[in-house]
Amino acid sequence: MMAEMNEELIIETKDLCKSFGQKQVLKNVSLHVPKGSIYALLGPNGAGKTTTIRILTGIMKPTSGEVIVQGINVVENPEDIRAEIGILSQMSAGYKDIKTRDNILLFTSIVGVDKALASEKMVELLERLEMADKLDLNFGKLSGGEKRVVNLVRTIISSGELIVLDEPTTGLDIARAKKARDIIQELVVNEGKTVLMSSHITSDLEDLATYTGILKEGELIFEGTKKAVIKQFAPDGNFEMAIINAFENGSKNFQSLETTEDLLEGT
Repeated sequence: MMAEMNEELIIETKDLCKSFGQKQVLKNVSLHVPKGSIYALLGPNGAGKTTTIRILTGIMKPTSGEVIVQGINVVENPEDIRAEIGILSQMSAGYKDIKTRDNILLFTSIVGVDKALASEKMVELLERLEMADKLDLNFGKLSGGEKRVVNLVRTIISSGELIVLDEPTTGLDIARAKKARDIIQELVVNEGKTVLMSSHITSDLEDLATYTGILKEGELIFEGTKKAVIKQFAPDGNFEMAIINAFENGSKNFQSLETTEDLLEGT
């Protein structure tokens, strides 16, 4: 069994494995996500990112391994963690025949957010994202990017200490994506939240990520700060080049992961 969870971590896994039939998609993945960080979980397509997120959020059970999120044993109590965190999945979903306003308030009411508080926060966020004029438009009439904004807003309103964002700015135009990144940053800096995110959009990673975990073929080949990943994979380059090099050339045997103590030095 895992030793008592480090109080400075909000997510910790030990030897996490997941197989579908004979195919092993996660191989002894041990993650350490510091509180108050924006942790980017990265990897090429098929690396195991979505599977990892589903396990961390209690949607899928691992084949073996341990998962502690916010002090909750997710393997034993998956429903408990789903009630505690905000989750933005890859797909933007909503009831197409009811208004944007009602889509957001219905979702937030289900997770127990006070209606007046949710309404106030909804208007504030949509004004910042230049979508307040869409509140009374049916969800089905929105563009793909607008639907993404609605899903992001309702996730933020319903979140607790931890927010999980899978491709948060997909479909957003450049200006709106920048505003969304500013809001995500403020959740950490001003409200003390932690964000676990996955994204293929370089500007999201450059602007937001403070820590990085890199998966490749189901293995965690790197975990550390943004500065550390550049030092490891592109000492004369930038963060984007480091990630590309890690995807193309990295392996679990290529380098050693930073220790938990090293990870926490930057918090």
